[in-house]
Amino acid sequence: MNERYRLVRPLASGGMAELFLGIARGAEGFEKPVAIKRILPYLAKDEAVASMFVAEARLATHLQHQNLVSVYDVGNDATGLFLVMELVNGWDLGVLVRHLKRRNARLPPHLVAFIGAQALAGLSHAYRRTHNGRPVLTAHRDISPSNILISREGEVKLTDFGIAKLEGVSHGTQPGVFKGKPSYAAPEVITGGAATAASDQFSLGIVLYELLAGQHPFSTSTEAIIVAMAIASGTPPPLTEVPAPLAEVVMRSLEKAPEARFPQPEAMAEALGRYLARAGEPGSSHTLAAFLAQQNLPLTLLEQAQAAKASEPARAPAAAPQAVAAPPSPPPSPPAPETGRRVPEPTSEWALPAGSSELSSSGRLVSPAPIPGPVPRTPTPGLAPTLLKSPSQPSLKTMPPPQAPAEAPAAPPTDFRCVRCGSPLPSAYAPCDACASELTMPGNAPLLASPSVLETPAERLELETREAREETFWEHKPSRPWGRWALRLAVVAGLGAGGFFAWPHVQRLLPSAERAMRGALSEPSKPPPLVINSEPSGARVVLGGEDKGTTPLLMDNNYPPGEEITVELTLKGYKPWKSTFPGNAPAQFDVELRKQR
Repeated sequence: MNERYRLVRPLASGGMAELFLGIARGAEGFEKPVAIKRILPYLAKDEAVASMFVAEARLATHLQHQNLVSVYDVGNDATGLFLVMELVNGWDLGVLVRHLKRRNARLPPHLVAFIGAQALAGLSHAYRRTHNGRPVLTAHRDISPSNILISREGEVKLTDFGIAKLEGVSHGTQPGVFKGKPSYAAPEVITGGAATAASDQFSLGIVLYELLAGQHPFSTSTEAIIVAMAIASGTPPPLTEVPAPLAEVVMRSLEKAPEARFPQPEAMAEALGRYLARAGEPGSSHTLAAFLAQQNLPLTLLEQAQAAKASEPARAPAAAPQAVAAPPSPPPSPPAPETGRRVPEPTSEWALPAGSSELSSSGRLVSPAPIPGPVPRTPTPGLAPTLLKSPSQPSLKTMPPPQAPAEAPAAPPTDFRCVRCGSPLPSAYAPCDACASELTMPGNAPLLASPSVLETPAERLELETREAREETFWEHKPSRPWGRWALRLAVVAGLGAGGFFAWPHVQRLLPSAERAMRGALSEPSKPPPLVINSEPSGARVVLGGEDKGTTPLLMDNNYPPGEEITVELTLKGYKPWKSTFPGNAPAQFDVELRKQR
């Protein structure tokens, strides 16, 4: 990137930026691994995205806390802006939740309380920071599992303040733009209200509920708009299998009215602390790290990068080929899918050492099958193995491998021989027919003594007649027709007698049943839903001349039946959109707004 930072390999990619493992270089050969967050190339020239990055860096200069991911520097190169951030060797909570769900496991309640208290400590620090007498942060606006990181050492860190609501920064609060994830947003934010510390508390409550119960408190749907509708109109079920003091804290943070939640994040943190003090189980970084070590978690992004780097020397030849640097090239295309055919091994000069392991295309460690003896063969002319290239390093142009010694016996690559008698074979490891007839097991017939039925000519196949196989030992008895009719008559007689004796009681119940039915029919049905989505989201919605909030909008269509209601969407930088819908009828709009030229 420049003389101070070097990209090593990509770690992850999102909708707006990509994350790289990088190296920060200093004097006297000093190097430190860092995370480098870079705007995606097609967004690099977008002024709004650039201002968001600058706002995140500006905010980070005022936030230094053990529960917040630190931003060290902001830079600019030919590709655009980038942030140099603290590298956390761990996972986000989303990865942990999915992994534990697959194992049918959950985090213990005292560790969930510890994670919540640590996240609140980081938020409290951010809310308290001021600049020129004014708070620099009023809401994070994106508290979700993907933005809460857990390190292997049990540290809890909040990240991604890129869309935080900043005080005194115009970019932070553009009107009509929805920020965050609807599935973890507070009801007042979904309906167009302002994001506050109370809405962050609600989002954290959803995360804690999900850790305790193993599912979202409002909906199990994967559609964000459906989950947002459930948040805006529903209430979560109680946490029945959770200690009562902890359940009370989480359920209070999920109150629909902001004033019913904890007045300050410190108050919620103190309530979690009181539960931990009475729980009798320590909630700390050490206990969290010990629990994670027992869960057989996947490799972290840093460990995956280190494993990929460590596997590169193992794939290099014993006698390194002559290599020359070539200009950087685009990333290689994805490898072709694997087939069932076995690729012939390279020459012994380019093969891995005996007994060593290699990485498969899926990243799993694979031990090669032992080969009884070396099978000499010459390499195919014009073919040379290719070294694995890192996207951040110049490609290596390899020279052809040295030719095999003259005294080594040569054979075509497709010349496979039996490992027992040495006779030619059509495949790599199958025994020949002569040896197959000798491979027997004690007390069993010889294996592969006769050719496969798939290899037998059609004219030699014969249909063998066999007796029907006995499926059961139950003795079959012929049925008697008169017995079935007697049973039917007995059932009809019983029903008639029961109806005769029950009819007086039924007559007394009919009036009350009729009244109940009429009452049910007279009750008003639930108004049909009205759903309005836009791309991008955050457009201002005006229905019948009345402002209803921003998209995504979920509400009841309780307008008069048959009346045409106008709907209008406006968003800064986009052309207005207008349409109509009938009142008191289900309606849904999925609008793609067009940019103004």
